[in-house]
Amino acid sequence: MLTIEERIKYLTRLGEKINHLLIESQKDEQSELHQVMSAAFAKNGWFTIENQRYALQKLTEMLQADALHRWAQSYAIPANPSSPRRVGVVMAGNIPLVNFHDFLAVLITGHRFVGKLSSSDPVLLPYLSKILIGEDSRWQSEITFTDGSLRDFDAIIATGSDNTSRYFDYYFSKHPHIIRKNRTSVAVLSGEEDESDLALLADDVFRYFGLGCRNVSKIFIPKQFDPTVLFQSFSAYAYIINHHKYHNNYDYQKAICLVNKDAFLDSGWLLMKYSTDLFSPVSMIFLEEYDNLTDCTNRLIGFSEKLQCVVSKAPCSHLPVVAPGQSQSPD
Repeated sequence: MLTIEERIKYLTRLGEKINHLLIESQKDEQSELHQVMSAAFAKNGWFTIENQRYALQKLTEMLQADALHRWAQSYAIPANPSSPRRVGVVMAGNIPLVNFHDFLAVLITGHRFVGKLSSSDPVLLPYLSKILIGEDSRWQSEITFTDGSLRDFDAIIATGSDNTSRYFDYYFSKHPHIIRKNRTSVAVLSGEEDESDLALLADDVFRYFGLGCRNVSKIFIPKQFDPTVLFQSFSAYAYIINHHKYHNNYDYQKAICLVNKDAFLDSGWLLMKYSTDLFSPVSMIFLEEYDNLTDCTNRLIGFSEKLQCVVSKAPCSHLPVVAPGQSQSPD
């Protein structure tokens, strides 16, 4: 059995190996990692090579020895768990490697990972697992994947929609479990942000085409704020209209607005609409005005269970606030 120090050592090596492979793949499109990313893109057209690279780069920042030690020590993880459990993980597939943190948490605590792969993301995590097993064959008995039904597990982590969570709650009720439902992220602007702040906010909105729970799907703005300035601030991402899946969503959402005679703003590649809803569709951002920051914060607290994080430079007490540009870079 691997000790906690050995686990951290090999997980750190995994981060180093990923970084090396990323550098190599930028030079050679025939490299192993580039071939793997191409296979992942063939399975899921949302998984562009650019976004896969970004996700992998963020993993290298997470897999630092000091960070892993601090994280592990904060939970008083035993060096050798006396009764390791088989933890089943029902994996999502909305963005590349979205369940890597679950994978990392199970392994660093000395338990055994049993992953049910998403059909939308069946390539990347098994590839990284292969690298880890190559560092020490003892990992082989601690990592299992299946694309069928989960069996022989002691605990479960499942990520899905609000609808599937009801099924998960029923099906896994007899086991220790973590069931995740729909979440999204929002931004709160005070009107004092400069151009660089808004440009950074674009990363929070458009990275992974807005498909992740850490993507900003709605922006709260003070009254008198001109939302059209966002079109210019977000223009670095205008190229995503060339992605056929995004373009199809844009055309569809625009058609719905026109048929319903809804008022909306249109940049030619991005739609914005005033709405009290939280979850906006791909290619659209919802806007909501507020009178003062206190009222806005209280409104957010009212549906905090639906929020992954709040992007803002303004103080929003009791909320998980991150700076613009940081929502897709979790510690």
